[in-house]
Amino acid sequence: MKSQLKNIINLLKKMPVREIVKIWNEEQLLNESIDFLHQKTKKVEFPISDEVKSIIQDLTDSYKEIPCAGIAANQIGYNVSIFIGMHHCDDEDQGKEIEKKESEYEKSSLSGNDIADNCEIYINPKIDIFDESSKQCDIEGCLSVPSLGLFINRYDKIKVRYYTPEGNVIKKPLRGFMSKLFQHELDHLNGILMVDDFSRIAEMDRSGFETKEDLKRIVSFLQDFQNRYINKK
Repeated sequence: MKSQLKNIINLLKKMPVREIVKIWNEEQLLNESIDFLHQKTKKVEFPISDEVKSIIQDLTDSYKEIPCAGIAANQIGYNVSIFIGMHHCDDEDQGKEIEKKESEYEKSSLSGNDIADNCEIYINPKIDIFDESSKQCDIEGCLSVPSLGLFINRYDKIKVRYYTPEGNVIKKPLRGFMSKLFQHELDHLNGILMVDDFSRIAEMDRSGFETKEDLKRIVSFLQDFQNRYINKK
């Protein structure tokens, strides 16, 4: 009885305010969710409305509960151009550890975000400049693509802009983990998933699979996803 109660408590602790929109579950692709995540989100107008303030609160509450580096608004069901994510990353190894936890969140007992206080609200984000001579390739996890870690090729040095909830514009250069995070979350807001462009994927992280069956299931999902959504383009 105590064991069951403990499991229920742990499950409740893992529940964000809004359920994460995922592209698959344990059994199949979730086509309606995929179609929603493939929509480009709408820009936010200023001053922000009470509805947008409520969305920001939901993002903040979810970020506190889930071990992750960032969450885009459409990942919790809102069609607006906002994401919450780390404000800074002083330790690249810490960033990689967060990515690992994020990719394994679905099947773990983890709850709570160790970096909950390290956050920023990014409204209407965009990248002004890519340094095409600078590249990085590192592991990425995604709450909407559970149980999968991928090494993805991205630009390293970028210059970005976004707005705060108060309407102030922020412009700054990013590199390393923060650059990768910004590009990943901006992709979400533009309707792009990390599994949409196979040409950017260097390799799959196989260390997170406990059994060969788990690996086969995810590979099967990827093949099905490619056949349904990528090969048709």
